[in-house]
Amino acid sequence: MHLNRSVRRLRAAVAAGGVAVLAVGLAACGSSDASGGSSSGSPELTVATTGPVPAFWNPYDPGSATTTFLDPVYDTLIHYGKDGELEPWLATSWEFTDPTTLQLKLRDDVTFTDGAKFDAETVKANFEYAIDKKANQGDQVFLANIASMTVVDPTTIDLTLTQPNPALPYDFTQLSGYMASPKALAAPDGLQQEPVGSGPYVLDTEATRPGVSVVYTRNEDYWAADQDVFPYDKVTFSIIADPTAAKNAAATGEVDALVVQPGTEISGFEQVTSLSGEQAGMTGAWLDTTGTTAKALGDERVRQALNYAIDREKLGQAAYQDTAIAVPGVPVTDGEPAYTDELGALYPYDPAKAKQLLADAGYADGFEMTMISVPQADQFAQAIAGQLEQVGVTVKVETHAADLVQAVQSGTRSAGLVLQRLTGDAGQDLANAFDPNTFFNVHHGSAPEVTDLLQQAAQTTDESARNTLYQQAAVAGAESSWYIATLVLQTVTAYDGDVVSVEPPDRGAIHLYDYHLPS
Repeated sequence: MHLNRSVRRLRAAVAAGGVAVLAVGLAACGSSDASGGSSSGSPELTVATTGPVPAFWNPYDPGSATTTFLDPVYDTLIHYGKDGELEPWLATSWEFTDPTTLQLKLRDDVTFTDGAKFDAETVKANFEYAIDKKANQGDQVFLANIASMTVVDPTTIDLTLTQPNPALPYDFTQLSGYMASPKALAAPDGLQQEPVGSGPYVLDTEATRPGVSVVYTRNEDYWAADQDVFPYDKVTFSIIADPTAAKNAAATGEVDALVVQPGTEISGFEQVTSLSGEQAGMTGAWLDTTGTTAKALGDERVRQALNYAIDREKLGQAAYQDTAIAVPGVPVTDGEPAYTDELGALYPYDPAKAKQLLADAGYADGFEMTMISVPQADQFAQAIAGQLEQVGVTVKVETHAADLVQAVQSGTRSAGLVLQRLTGDAGQDLANAFDPNTFFNVHHGSAPEVTDLLQQAAQTTDESARNTLYQQAAVAGAESSWYIATLVLQTVTAYDGDVVSVEPPDRGAIHLYDYHLPS
């Protein structure tokens, strides 16, 4: 990999995407000049986030720091580029030598901050640790497909899989691809308290203030050090839980970039809208497809009727202005490999058809259901309820905040608002949407056709054939109507163009390295 071949390809250096994303947004902060730096001229970056400040730094432990905090200190094996392409990082190349053997070629010039050297034995040690640690981060479950590992030489490792999994290289751009020092893994108690990676920054434990901020300083020995790509000598994650407070900080010049709600304007700030970042994802209402809480919802015709009863375009414009994209029940938008015109044509607004489907299913007089909402989405929830009322369906909206988890997990409500984050991978986004064990699916409804198609896709090495299976899975998922009133939301990032430039990736999370000095 040539480090200077494309600054754009390197700005999002560590991992982009993943299920874990930034909590509020990124904000570059410092002096008011275009350097974005401190009074001494050393560029600094302050990132505003709701937190919480991480309790643990072991990337393989549940409840540890999210990618927001792990990215500065840990490198991934492979990088997910802004255009959705997989790019070399710690792994210089990868190849399936047969359907169930993935060979990784590795860099030979990487050293961890504790002095340990990165090599094939390091990769083996990380994967063995992650697989053995039963209660680890969610993305690590993808490593369960690894049956054995063979260190061919210091820069080559072969992974033997239990079955074909052509998406595995993508998984290595996520949490599954983080590499920790093998020396630190041998004494994991210390790793809990302080991260030991090979990334561009190191944690400043003395400057970090629990519950207030997390501070990083430049890793002077970083293998990919490049001032154009990593311009900041100091990075601080500052906890600003209140969006209004964050906006005020921007207005007073304390913060130079932040994620804002649609329609928010900050004098002198530019804005960029993208299918990436903490707000990006599919929103809408999930339904109890088993019919346990509302018998009518167990009938696919009824669920489809509810989709025809919703004017998604009108909902999106009212609630999110021009930052929402109407989708028919799946997290797939036009231009993605899983998108087809057939998918896009599903569920046009048609109240008459909704009423007919309800009558065909035996609910000509409608039925009653309960939907969970949260305070910040009440207007959206009430708008959904209002449109369903027009076809005879009565929706009781319950607003929950502190007790949201208990309300969902009680299994007594028949619907609820949801926001599913986008990962940047069609197969994973669809799998997350139709997972029988997902958080809100307490009655374990299933979509066998979708699951089967995704399993076929996971074992298909031909990209074109795999995309065809994704397309079929997307249509099958939409027709099963697990969700209604679905919109894919985009993230609006506001920033002071004199201080910082923001280039978000196509999908996934907006990361630290998407914020750089203006040209």
